[in-house]
Amino acid sequence: MKDKIFMMVMMAAWPAFVAGQTAGGSAASAFNDSILHELPEVMITGEKPVVTVKGAKLVFDVRQLIKDKAVDNAFDALKQLPGVTPQGEDVNLGGMSVSLMLNGKLTSMTRSQLIALLKSTPASKVESAEVMYAAPARYQVRGALINVVLGKSRPDETSLQGELFGKAEVKHEAHFSERASLRWHRGRVSMDADVEQIHGKSYYMTDKTGVHTLADGTRYDIATHETINVSGTPEYHYRIGVDLDWGKNHQLSVSYAGNQRDSRSLNRMTGMQTSVVDNHVDSRLHNGHIDYELPIGLDVGTDFTYYENNVVQDLGSELMGSPMAFVSNSQQRINRWKCFVREEHAVGKKAKINYGLVYTHVVDHSRQDYRAQEGSQAGQLPAPLVSRRTENVLNAYVGGNIAWSSKLSAEMSVAIERTQATLWNRWDLYPSLTLSYTPRSGRLWQLAFSSDKTYPDFWAVQHVTSYHGGQYEEIIGNPGLRPSREYSVSLVHILHNKYTFRGWFSHQQDYFTQTMFQSRDRLVEIDQFHNFDFHQQAGLMVAVPWKPVWWFDSRVNLFGVWMREKDGDYFDCPFDRSIVYGMLSAHATCRFSRRKDVSVSVSGFARTTSYQGTLDLPASGNLDVNLRYAFARGNVVLNVYCKDIFQTMMITPECHWGGQNLRTRFACYRTFGLSLAYKFGGYKAKHRQEVDMQRMKK
Repeated sequence: MKDKIFMMVMMAAWPAFVAGQTAGGSAASAFNDSILHELPEVMITGEKPVVTVKGAKLVFDVRQLIKDKAVDNAFDALKQLPGVTPQGEDVNLGGMSVSLMLNGKLTSMTRSQLIALLKSTPASKVESAEVMYAAPARYQVRGALINVVLGKSRPDETSLQGELFGKAEVKHEAHFSERASLRWHRGRVSMDADVEQIHGKSYYMTDKTGVHTLADGTRYDIATHETINVSGTPEYHYRIGVDLDWGKNHQLSVSYAGNQRDSRSLNRMTGMQTSVVDNHVDSRLHNGHIDYELPIGLDVGTDFTYYENNVVQDLGSELMGSPMAFVSNSQQRINRWKCFVREEHAVGKKAKINYGLVYTHVVDHSRQDYRAQEGSQAGQLPAPLVSRRTENVLNAYVGGNIAWSSKLSAEMSVAIERTQATLWNRWDLYPSLTLSYTPRSGRLWQLAFSSDKTYPDFWAVQHVTSYHGGQYEEIIGNPGLRPSREYSVSLVHILHNKYTFRGWFSHQQDYFTQTMFQSRDRLVEIDQFHNFDFHQQAGLMVAVPWKPVWWFDSRVNLFGVWMREKDGDYFDCPFDRSIVYGMLSAHATCRFSRRKDVSVSVSGFARTTSYQGTLDLPASGNLDVNLRYAFARGNVVLNVYCKDIFQTMMITPECHWGGQNLRTRFACYRTFGLSLAYKFGGYKAKHRQEVDMQRMKK
């Protein structure tokens, strides 16, 4: 009887003992460090232990976060992270832009291409998400970073798993997608493959009103109504990857990803301008990646991307009695190579050092020509474009992290970068620093400083003119566009392992964005990217989860932001504008039964009035609802949903600055949809070791 009582007391006391040892350190943890040469990992424990701290990283257990939620792919899983807010087809972190990465691997894929890959990756494959408010140089991205980590099978398992997914949506027009995913693991070999097909039609409607005043005082009333119908052959995304584990920390990874799209859009415009525009877009991407990790901490690899975009535009337009008709052909071909070598090793028992080199070579072939049709006036069309530009970027970095105790750690790095390009020739220095302090279990303070540089899109800096909807709206490239530089500092506090608070300030020099300007010389609206003098932000964020009962789970993100933008040479109407605005995003899930996986989720977003350059952005928001039903032991998941119930997501930007008078109203439609996912597979496990060494090593 005494033995039973002793065992019950030990079982009850063990969790508290472990928590105490984690917070205060122990001989056992020191022993593990001496064997693994790993930095101590600070665990935040509490009611829902979903986040750990490791150096500059906040590591979230995504499987815990998305449990019982209507999440189908890896990109939607990111939206469950504290502080992450959706922005159309993108996301931000705590009110600022954030880079995305998959499995910590360097890649030359663009952001939109990586988002497409994450959307085609099942959420069930995601193991964790590493959030960094100041990414160290070894990741080869700057500023905030979210690294999506896909789960790996154990080396002593054989498994075959897969998922079939289908979705149908109606947003004025019907839209469909189908996806198949397969993952196989045996011994030292792991393979995964994904293929997705997207097809259907899209419809957009835009109304533009205003007054266009020329320098001589002539005034024109602007009133147009535009509809766009998009159709085409199915769009495909596909990926295949192979990992070979030769031994402990000895791995070869090879992957290939690609997509192809062939679409047509028909633009019709009536009003002060009448036009019919037929656009045919054909694009394709190929990306290959090879990464080889050695036991000595050395990682070498290369990444290649080929991207081609071809556009044929047949335009016929009449503006105030002046006709324009042409057929244009434009093409962009990008070849981008990235080679890297990086090393990381321990310095004693409590520190690590890392350093490396990354070389990137880019060749941009772009061209555009116009062929006048009957009705076009001589000399009316822009000059043709034939361009070949190169970029060579060499980046060298050194960094390190140290844990002075189980409560206090730091990670710092500095990178120096040399850019030689057709348009730019410069040196840049990028420091970063993150300090993490865990005074006790369930609490964290993290101070982060980062620096960053952003390059314009390739096509945005070409000396080229194209048209949208007709001859009134000209899209003009800006070869004088400069990269922007950003410096930011933030302080993050996590309380009781649940509540997240963040304050930040950022200054972005030469910030650039696309603006609309009504020309003083002729009846033309100019859409062009411009550099502002600077863009500044200061803000506060609060992320609060709330689960009062087992059947109700919710979270709220609140933002308060001060923003200032200044440009002293913006055409003939310079500006210096500042504003304070607020944002709210919320999500709530209600379960109907403990025995059956049936739930309903409601999500909402709201934002007060804001600015973008000379544009006034009105308040906006949306409300979504989703019904989820999982059956067949959770292997089949059905979701029925409606997005933007009140049709309030699209905004109507206006410009009334410096004599400008323009208002653009974008039509908004609610979306009805249904998705069905079927998961299959299992594994036969061999003898399990007590410590999974592979999962501890990142």
